[in-house]
Amino acid sequence: MKPPSDGDREFVRTAAKGAATAPAAATAPAHIVGPVPAVARAAAVVAILASLLLVAVRFLPYADVGGVQVDPPRGPLDIGAALLWPGVVAAAGGSVVLGKLPRLGLAVLAASGALGIGLAVGELYQLQGAEAHRAVEVFFGRRLVTSTVEPLAGVWGQLLAYVLLAFALVLTLVAWSGTTMDDSGDFDGQRPRVMGLAALVGLVGVLAVAARPQDAPDQIIEDVIGYRTTVQVAGSVSLLDRLGLDLLGGVLLAAAVFTLALLAATLRPRLATVGVLVGLAAYFLSAALRVLLEAGRYADLVIAPGGLLQLLAGLAFAALARYCLRASGPQSSRPPLPMPGHR
Repeated sequence: MKPPSDGDREFVRTAAKGAATAPAAATAPAHIVGPVPAVARAAAVVAILASLLLVAVRFLPYADVGGVQVDPPRGPLDIGAALLWPGVVAAAGGSVVLGKLPRLGLAVLAASGALGIGLAVGELYQLQGAEAHRAVEVFFGRRLVTSTVEPLAGVWGQLLAYVLLAFALVLTLVAWSGTTMDDSGDFDGQRPRVMGLAALVGLVGVLAVAARPQDAPDQIIEDVIGYRTTVQVAGSVSLLDRLGLDLLGGVLLAAAVFTLALLAATLRPRLATVGVLVGLAAYFLSAALRVLLEAGRYADLVIAPGGLLQLLAGLAFAALARYCLRASGPQSSRPPLPMPGHR
């Protein structure tokens, strides 16, 4: 039998070395993260402050409407529902401050900041006098006559929180290109499908913003001879029936929802896509739970299509985020970005 040559021995050693290093390559980190710029951490700090303020305003008087002081509901379920969106924003901000998957956190902050623009304009509506309001409006599930409208600490605090979220959006846009984070690109093949699904869910979100979240059931009045008359009771209104800044805020909010849904699929890495969808899901689920709790508290209000659509949009955005997190396909031909540090 011919003894193995030097070339054969070298081939065996190379193959063995490759087999030994294969498990190490298979366990390489899925995401490579570079240094987090200071402006990204500043955006995170601003967003965390906004989230804390959104929680604090739940314990402040909101407004005086027709001589009635309006306070946010403070039951355990109400507080839990109100904490959902600010809690997600604070967690995302914390991940950026710590440098853990920064583009995931920045994506949540960007989505929340875009929503904050429309919400801030809508809050400016509450600063206007009674002449700018409808005769009867719904405040935290209570139908009140707006003979006078005086904003209290809750309005100012909520407005400041939304302005801070919008400012965090500006800082996030500045920091995005300088925040280095990439993956293997195995999600790239799924992006066209995700964009189509996100467009459908975005339309649901737009309808949720536009439709009435709560409704007042019609009253049936019977006179002395037994003749019945149906009287329509004023309650919350749809987007197109709103006035002034209330209308503008709703339009900006609806536009932000649909734009974010479309842009989410274009962001790299995949966790940035997940972050935008999580931000949208947290906002809609928080809003839907608050509407459901308010409608169940007062007998003169019932849940309307807008409230159900908010719940549907929140669940759909959450399901789409989970799909993006788990979906995979062939790796992208584009090599990952060179980065100095691995985490």
